[in-house]
Amino acid sequence: MSPLPLILSLCLQAGVILGVCFLAGRLATKLGQPSVVGMMIAGVLLGPSMLGAIWPAEQSWIFPDATRDWLKAVGGLGIGGYLFCVGLDFDLAKVRERGALTMAVASAGVVVPFLLAVPLAISTQHVLGWFAGEPSLGQQVLFLGAALSITAFPMLVWIVRSKGLADSPMGLVAISAGAIGDAFAWIILAIVLASFSGSPDLIFRCLFGSILMIVAAKYAVPRLLAGLSADCEKRQSLTWSATLAVAALFLTFITFSSWCGMHVVFGGFLCGLAIPKGELNRRFRLTEPIVGSWLLPFFFAYSGLQTRLDVLLTPSVLWLLGLVVVVSLLGKGGACWCAARWAGLDAAAAGGVASLMNARGLMELILLNVGLAAGLVGPVLFSVLVVMAIVTTLMAGPLFEWTYGRRARLSGKYGGL
Repeated sequence: MSPLPLILSLCLQAGVILGVCFLAGRLATKLGQPSVVGMMIAGVLLGPSMLGAIWPAEQSWIFPDATRDWLKAVGGLGIGGYLFCVGLDFDLAKVRERGALTMAVASAGVVVPFLLAVPLAISTQHVLGWFAGEPSLGQQVLFLGAALSITAFPMLVWIVRSKGLADSPMGLVAISAGAIGDAFAWIILAIVLASFSGSPDLIFRCLFGSILMIVAAKYAVPRLLAGLSADCEKRQSLTWSATLAVAALFLTFITFSSWCGMHVVFGGFLCGLAIPKGELNRRFRLTEPIVGSWLLPFFFAYSGLQTRLDVLLTPSVLWLLGLVVVVSLLGKGGACWCAARWAGLDAAAAGGVASLMNARGLMELILLNVGLAAGLVGPVLFSVLVVMAIVTTLMAGPLFEWTYGRRARLSGKYGGL
């Protein structure tokens, strides 16, 4: 088949991606899963794992290599925009009310996976296709620790909202602990990539850039937008000047966070967090369904194009997959449950928090794409961790209902801690 012109190819891809993700999202909802889980699986099915295996020529024609950068850029805007909407709805004052519990859960969800990454790295360091290049054992431990400790922050928010927990103590603790743990994991990833590439300035950029963005989000941006926010409050509508100002700030934050090595998700989240509460904030929150339905699927599609599940069909790799899934469940879910119990929660509430924290989803895919682009991640490790991310995310909803949801509704304490 002859290649299509760029613009026609991009339009065809957009139609296929949006259509398949819409259908997968509807199916996931009917099966009791968040629609975003269906979209994530749809992205994998559009790649070489299914569409490419059944119709390789057609798959290459629909998704030619020449359009990958465009697909990556639109996907980056989608995931950054979704986290921007999350930040708009995030209430830091409520987080501080449960600070000790949040830090206990976040710390356990990071420390234990990194400890378990040591024996995992030692036992897998000679597996073909596990890592690319020649990373040291220390680099392998740090990368695996980051991969095991990461939380599906965007999906966690989506699941929390779908469960009706957005403003509940449990939902806020899970989201806050997920954000803290993911920030730490990304700093570790920056250290690994800097040492792997021989570029120590990446570590400095990551640490200095993250501090600078936090300061800007807390102090500079609210002052810059104070006048525009007051004007929107007075008019009870969104002005063009406010729209352009927020759009410019959003693009600045995601560009700077990407340059720092922290990925666009953190820039988008901090930008949304910085928007003053009120009419300006409320109006921009209305964009979330558009971002989630029209832009986010492109990120899933781009990640799916990098995934090859056919490498998992050998017995040795299936054994590795089982090992990684078990380690991820014990290291993240088990550790968070123990920490929540230690902080004073009963077994059911601790199970609810742990089941939410155990989902990997989007952030795992982002981390893997970064490692793959840096030449660190091999095809076997990439595919194993993608499946682990899907499995742990699929388990989050049923585990939450089994450990906490049903009995909490019956007792009238749903969402409480």
